[in-house]
Amino acid sequence: MGKVLSFYINDSLFGINITLIREINRNVEYTPVPDAKPYIVGLFNMRGQVVTLFDISKLMGINDQGHLQRTTCIILKAPANDPNQIGFLIDKPGDVIDLDKEECEIPPANVVGIEGEYIKSVVKLKDRLLMIIDPDKIF
Repeated sequence: MGKVLSFYINDSLFGINITLIREINRNVEYTPVPDAKPYIVGLFNMRGQVVTLFDISKLMGINDQGHLQRTTCIILKAPANDPNQIGFLIDKPGDVIDLDKEECEIPPANVVGIEGEYIKSVVKLKDRLLMIIDPDKIF
């Protein structure tokens, strides 16, 4: 599996393959997009490039517990020959975790519905469950 960046959304621990990440930005100021889908929170200017920001908690159907004003985001690397930059809001970044393929399991049956279709695999850590998201299905 390789290295995974962990991050928190509503006290749940998620992860994404670190090779897909361009950077992490804190205190992002974005402009809302009128009439956009509820999971598209806005656009922001990152050194001259327009980045579309997603709220994956809304997309995945995760209940917002006392919605924090999320201003930290993870920006993904754009595919070759694709000028579109995308990112998503998180509550806070976690650690970089080195995972072996044997540690990754298919999501359990109780991870169903909208949330479950975006989870590629789960990893049982010492004190938490790490859910690895599938960016191809989310974005």
